[in-house]
Amino acid sequence: MSQHLNTIILDDELNNIKLLNRMLQKYCPQVIVAGTETDAELGLKLIESIKPELVFLDINMPNLNGFELLKKMEPVSFEVVFVTAFSEYAIEAIEYRAIGYITKPIHPEKLILAVQNAQERITQKNTTSTIFSLLETKINRTEENKIPLTTMNGMIFVNKEDIIYCESNGNCTNFYMAQGNKMVVSRQLGEYEKLLPDANFVRIHDKYIINLKYVNEYIKGRGGEIKLNNIVTLPVSASRKDNLLAHFDKWLKR
Repeated sequence: MSQHLNTIILDDELNNIKLLNRMLQKYCPQVIVAGTETDAELGLKLIESIKPELVFLDINMPNLNGFELLKKMEPVSFEVVFVTAFSEYAIEAIEYRAIGYITKPIHPEKLILAVQNAQERITQKNTTSTIFSLLETKINRTEENKIPLTTMNGMIFVNKEDIIYCESNGNCTNFYMAQGNKMVVSRQLGEYEKLLPDANFVRIHDKYIINLKYVNEYIKGRGGEIKLNNIVTLPVSASRKDNLLAHFDKWLKR
């Protein structure tokens, strides 16, 4: 793999940034360090400006730690390698879908492996994005009954009518199916909103899209709540309430 990786390094210690930069130049020449920052808040602005593919991120930074920074960036569009002096955050790093977790002092072998893994994931992401775009065009043009769910292993095609609701999960989307299973899909909720027919599916919250077919009850409130299949109750955001009620009106008149 030879493609360049547009990269940012965020660490509150300037010496750590310089050392990592030198190691990347020596062992991972495909990595192009487009920017560095010692202040996490300024790091947020740097990421928004440069839009990197890869970020090397320290965890213990003043005012805003690495995990808090990622929460502010959700959905995260870049790969993350945590570089830290502490090993106890490894489990939490996995929950943030980090491609690497390197403890200081940095070993070249671990650095090379983390960069290789990031390249592989980015390549896979770009490939599936192209396939997904082609499928989106086909589905919208032909009104197919099935949609592709992009998993780590490929794609699974499911019937739209079997989807009870979708839940945003950072860079992923959770699909809750009529068969009782939950599928974690490696694409963002907004991308699936385009594929789900407006007549039956409605976004009730930044986190949720529901299938009107499975609605049992709407509970009034500032935004209100939706009960699905008499099992799951989901919040309706106040800003999306009118749109939901309009969908109810259209749906009931069909």
